[in-house]
Amino acid sequence: MQFRKLTQSIERKGLGLHSGREFRLSIDPSSEALSLEAGGICLPLSKLTLEGAGRGSDLIFPDGKRVRTCEHVLSALAGLGVWRGKLSVTGEFPLEMPALDGCSRDLAVEIMEKSIPIEPVTAESESGEILPFALKYPLHVGDEKRFVIALPSDSFRVTYAIEYESEYIRTQIFDYSCHMDYLKEIAQARTFALRSEVEALRAAGLALGGSLDNAILVDGDGVKTTGGLRFSNEFVRHKILDLLGDLACLGRPLLAHVVAVRAGHALHLQLVERLRAASRSD
Repeated sequence: MQFRKLTQSIERKGLGLHSGREFRLSIDPSSEALSLEAGGICLPLSKLTLEGAGRGSDLIFPDGKRVRTCEHVLSALAGLGVWRGKLSVTGEFPLEMPALDGCSRDLAVEIMEKSIPIEPVTAESESGEILPFALKYPLHVGDEKRFVIALPSDSFRVTYAIEYESEYIRTQIFDYSCHMDYLKEIAQARTFALRSEVEALRAAGLALGGSLDNAILVDGDGVKTTGGLRFSNEFVRHKILDLLGDLACLGRPLLAHVVAVRAGHALHLQLVERLRAASRSD
């Protein structure tokens, strides 16, 4: 498991994937655990309420203000081992993270350029460090068809399985561990939607900032996206990208083997709530 420290601030602006409006994101070095500022309030990720019912992961402040679709930005930070920093989002409420490139590749490249590696953190590290949470017993959310399980492990690993009726996706399974190259294996995998979903999403005020430049569209004629697929199994790799960002809401690295089957943000975040409770009682 790698750890990095931001040395410079990062500034990004762009359209929100769902709202289609422009937002600005800044990520600044900090001595504190990852936090989020919006509307003049700043709290650690671990203290924010979570909601994953709207095709993305929302972080909600005590006054009800929320920042939508946080998963790609958080995935880039957690995937590269950055666990300290201050994220700030500005724009018209309700706020949303910029969609960026529909994945976390470009942001992850900039994080690598503006951070340095630091020594791995262990229980023996000096006080004040953000210690990984070592899960001691299995946790399960979901049902027999769609679920996420976290199992005790001495390292971090994800096994994800998806299943779609579309012949262009079907069943895909991918196994990712903290010893693999996040930039190479996960960060490039873009968000996707089925053509049959898009009209309903837009009617509900979602996916208004989506395009073939930042997403993959799947319909009866095939897969449509700028430049074509980056991996034959790009769909399941993107689900892992999302899961890594959602797990970052724990506020610290996780030592566990997470197994997800036909899951999504709602189940990811249910698991995070269970992990938060377990870490508080640890």
